[in-house]
Amino acid sequence: MLALALVLCATGLVCGVLACCVKTVTVTDDAGGQYMLMTALKDPRELVELADLSLDENDSAFYTPHETGQARLDVRRAFPVEILADGNEYIVEVSTGSVEQALEKAGVEMDAADFTEPSLDTNVTREMEPITVHRVEYEDEITQEAIPFETEFVEQVDDPDGAYVHEILQSEGVEGVQQVTRRSIYVDGVYQDTQVIDTQVIEEPVNEVYVKLTTNVVSPLMAPEGYTIQDGVPVDADGNALEPTYTMKATGYSSSGGKGASGLGLFYGSIAVDPTLIPYGTKVYIVSTDGSFVYGWAIATDTGAFIHTNRMQVDLFYETYEESVENGVKEVYVYVPPQDESNP
Repeated sequence: MLALALVLCATGLVCGVLACCVKTVTVTDDAGGQYMLMTALKDPRELVELADLSLDENDSAFYTPHETGQARLDVRRAFPVEILADGNEYIVEVSTGSVEQALEKAGVEMDAADFTEPSLDTNVTREMEPITVHRVEYEDEITQEAIPFETEFVEQVDDPDGAYVHEILQSEGVEGVQQVTRRSIYVDGVYQDTQVIDTQVIEEPVNEVYVKLTTNVVSPLMAPEGYTIQDGVPVDADGNALEPTYTMKATGYSSSGGKGASGLGLFYGSIAVDPTLIPYGTKVYIVSTDGSFVYGWAIATDTGAFIHTNRMQVDLFYETYEESVENGVKEVYVYVPPQDESNP
């Protein structure tokens, strides 16, 4: 009796264990058909055989358990996927996976810049369009190019009540040099775009510098090399003060256009002269005899109407008619530096 009881107990335990392991498995075949199985099996291929189904080489089956005593087996049948690459057509049979996996199966290799349509991580489907592989090529070009310089302005006040603000070039700008690498992009041999991928500065640019001078001196022209103004008088590099070359009557004039008789132009600092006394292009310094008015350094660019009158006269250019009238007639000293030292 004891032996019989042990046998029955063991049988009951086995049945209980089996009852706990048995699940209702829903088998779905995407080729058509659905089956219900009561089994403790979990291996997909064993379940396929139990359902009296078969798998071809590229078919696949996936088992998905659930906590409610249910499970699912999905049988996916292989289908053809078309791949277009390098002018060739490839057909691979797959039942699942991504575009990347389909390419691997077809033996189609991808370089780092190549891409596909649809993208590599797209899941393949029966209804999808052919996978197209696009080849990307680069062409690099290296050139040396100028770096533009910028303009700096330095404020300088000669006279806080000055009527003129001149922008005087203190130092010229120098362009820099940079090495630029541009990459042209071609997709399947067709040009798409060009991008700058690297820039290296070889020489930094040097900014041009202007002095923004507030002053009562009319002309913005710089002194000839070696000359300075001391106590209202030009002084050369050796410290020798110049004596006035001429004492003249100065009048003002203006013009809305033209370049003057010399063709050198008309601007603040241009003067009309008798060229037999002061040749065109000569740089001179002009100040009133009482020192109350300073025209400054000027350059002879025009001929005065007075040359036929034998008068010692100079016409000072102003940019507006009002200025020329306001400054009126003045008696001035005209300093003419020796021409072998003057640099207009």
